[in-house]
Amino acid sequence: MKQEQDMSTSSDKQAQASKPAKSAKEAVNLYEPYVTPSFLYEAIRWLVFFLFYTTTRIRLRGLYNVPRKGSFIIAANHLAWTDIPLIPLHIHHKVVYMAKEEYFSSKISWLVRFMGAFPVKRGEADRQALRAGEEQLKKGNVLVIFPEGTRSRTRTMATAHAGMGLIALRTGVPVVPVAIWGSENALKKFRAPVTISYGEPMVLTPKSKKITREDIDEATGKVMRKIAEMLPPEYRGVYAEQQIRSDA
Repeated sequence: MKQEQDMSTSSDKQAQASKPAKSAKEAVNLYEPYVTPSFLYEAIRWLVFFLFYTTTRIRLRGLYNVPRKGSFIIAANHLAWTDIPLIPLHIHHKVVYMAKEEYFSSKISWLVRFMGAFPVKRGEADRQALRAGEEQLKKGNVLVIFPEGTRSRTRTMATAHAGMGLIALRTGVPVVPVAIWGSENALKKFRAPVTISYGEPMVLTPKSKKITREDIDEATGKVMRKIAEMLPPEYRGVYAEQQIRSDA
């Protein structure tokens, strides 16, 4: 009897040993943003507020356009890492970010998670990231997206990816276009001027019940052209010509 128990215990241990151990990354659902405690979030927000207002000259435009309640998308151009804390700094909502996947395997992965970000694979249709974005909006959160996918190396706008337009069409939430410039000099030049312009919320709708690729491209382009319109001409990049065409 004892021999049978020993054999049973031994086989259980072997079975457990044969199962692949879950890594820490597998145990954590990266697509569910970390919820920072409110008191800590506010403390950090005021610390960041103090840092930037003592080192830069921030000018705000159209802040009254930002909805005071409900879920919405903030879509902005992207010049520097400082855009990430600056854009939601004056918004009294907790925000979540769609951030490039590479950040989550870097040395600052803990900070990216702490700020409420979830990963997106660049250069492909990342359905899991799109679903995560939609889920966050359904929960009443504010989603910050940089549609260009990465910081501009030329300091001008690049062609946007389609994810923002698709999420906006699927959820029906308003999109607040945001133009930021001067942030490329923030924390590099003392008292560098930074301007953040918040546009009127845009509700994007498909032409029919079924969302088509044309709908997505049109919705994405509409938001990006609005951002370009709010930027100084030298920052408009690929959308400068489109802006001229739309004005003609």
